[in-house]
Amino acid sequence: MSQISSDHTIFKTKTINYNGIRSILIQNENGPCSLLAITNSLLLTIDEFNHNTELDDLALLVNSSDEVELFQLLNLLKNIILNNQSLTNEEIQYGLSLLPKLNEGLTINPKFDGSFTEDNELIIFKLFGLNLVHGWIISPEDPEFKSVITYNSYEAAQNVLIEAYDLESKSNKDSIDQEIIDSSIQIKHFFARTATQLTDYGLQFLKTKLIESKIYVFFRNDHFNTIIKDGNDIYQLITDSGFANKSQFVWESLLSINGLNNSFFKGNFEPIINDSNPDNVNPFIHEYDNNDINDNNYGINDQDRALALQIQEEEDQRAAQALNKRYNKNNNSNNNRRQTTNGNNQNSNNKSKRDKNGRKDKKSKKCTIM
Repeated sequence: MSQISSDHTIFKTKTINYNGIRSILIQNENGPCSLLAITNSLLLTIDEFNHNTELDDLALLVNSSDEVELFQLLNLLKNIILNNQSLTNEEIQYGLSLLPKLNEGLTINPKFDGSFTEDNELIIFKLFGLNLVHGWIISPEDPEFKSVITYNSYEAAQNVLIEAYDLESKSNKDSIDQEIIDSSIQIKHFFARTATQLTDYGLQFLKTKLIESKIYVFFRNDHFNTIIKDGNDIYQLITDSGFANKSQFVWESLLSINGLNNSFFKGNFEPIINDSNPDNVNPFIHEYDNNDINDNNYGINDQDRALALQIQEEEDQRAAQALNKRYNKNNNSNNNRRQTTNGNNQNSNNKSKRDKNGRKDKKSKKCTIM
């Protein structure tokens, strides 16, 4: 069977203990892309009761090497799709065409009620039997709720901001114009305070809706991660390269939207105790020979926590900058287009801006993983 990529991108692996010893992929320079999340999610679903040849081949590849090449992953994922008897030929062909995008970037448009717009690229998660979820959800109690939920999706909200930008220069605004402008103000407020693409309401929503012990792909900050619900908490698989040699660090709890209250856990969701505090020392630690214990692997220290917070802060800052960049880019593009139109054809100004900037038809850039 022909290979579908000649890219020499490399993913390093990490051995963990989650329902037995297994390996996962850790992030490379592309960060937590959809390829990483899909592959790791599939690897975590494999157990003694869930076997098929294609999944076993994927696990064998990742378990048997310290690093895996992109073309190897894509070809095994291709085999999983081709051998999925529940898929139609059309779904298979479209899924195969999307495989390269798993590393290059998927276009995702989250809705602020917890769902996604039915874009074609979402099918890739269905093809692998995985559910994509997010927590960028507005609470009915939020002051911006009415305006945000009216347009609901990220793309539609972006269109409103652009339309309002046009309307600001209109001398005679009617009531609908003003309503659009007022909505844009509320949307900008919501974007400003939720730039990390996770809300407290959304986190509680996930705790309520997710099925216990089921693996999900989590969309946040324009990134994809593997998550699971255990008890009443959500845990995110640790794939950052800074934890590549810390095999005990498997999960990070999602207790807060800014990461300040998050903690680290082993594969069985046992908390990793801070061994720098005598009162918090693991009571079973004496069962091991202290000479064989690497503190970096068995306990949280200030450096571990600082690294996790730094990672979260960098992602938050990157997401906020990306939102602002998209908004400014769309505004500048729209302003240039308007100036060109005014200079070339004055009569075009008589055209209704509602028709010109139709909220449902106007295209803007969606959340794209670059």
